[in-house]
Amino acid sequence: MTHAPEPGIPGDLSVFETSCAYCGARFRVLVVQAAPGSASQSYACPECGKSYRTQAAAAPHVQLLRRRSDGRIDQYQDTMF
Repeated sequence: MTHAPEPGIPGDLSVFETSCAYCGARFRVLVVQAAPGSASQSYACPECGKSYRTQAAAAPHVQLLRRRSDGRIDQYQDTMF
């Protein structure tokens, strides 16, 4: 789903919903996209902190829709291996 940008925000606003692969939380990601200024931007699951990446002109905004469903309370830990 793409919306017209708000005044003062360049490019198009893309919105998508996804679930965290680690904890199962459901969240919405709002991304400002502008072809010439897009770069790889990171965003994190608001429940466990697992990091994800997308192409965007600025850092994405994340809104929690449904809390984690795995029954744990830990934070995601990236491994070096």
